Amino acid sequence: MKQYFFQKWKTLPKYQKYGLPVLILAVVAVTLLCLRKEDIGTDKAVEELRQFSQNIRRFYQNRPDYWGLNTQTAVDKQIYPLRMLKDGTPKSHYGTPVLAGSGPNGDILMPGARNFDIIYKDLNRRQCIELSSYKFDEKFWLGISGVSIINDGGETQFGWSGTQTLPIAEDAAEKFCKGQNILIWHYE
Repeated sequence: MKQYFFQKWKTLPKYQKYGLPVLILAVVAVTLLCLRKEDIGTDKAVEELRQFSQNIRRFYQNRPDYWGLNTQTAVDKQIYPLRMLKDGTPKSHYGTPVLAGSGPNGDILMPGARNFDIIYKDLNRRQCIELSSYKFDEKFWLGISGVSIINDGGETQFGWSGTQTLPIAEDAAEKFCKGQNILIWHYE
């Protein structure tokens, strides 16, 4: 049987001998390239978000509130993870600004403030979708009171009740993330 196969193989024309394996490899390669999702660094951005929120909580753990927290305070007190500071400016792994405080501009928190925001600005559509719909573990969600997506289409708030609920599903993120986005994580 083995000899029969080798004898047949030797008599085949070259295009039949090598054409089929090359065609199969080409189809497999094209399929893998098409199915492969390009990594834009969302895992690193998520790790930065987790670390930054933990650093804020740790810094304020012996204080009655988050009074005084804003971006400049977080830089001055070295609350930001060091890898996020680029030329003294806090930036995400995506290279976009990351603010701390209250609201889309990271306003300073006043006395009695029991909540804080971490704000990711200037996210493109894909970054917004991947970061907002990331599959966080339950421990992460325990400290989140809501998430807001702000863009030229307005502001969409996601919470634990209502029409837009947490965690954000990928199809909801695709619906509300537009060209240029601000993503606000509201922490308790």
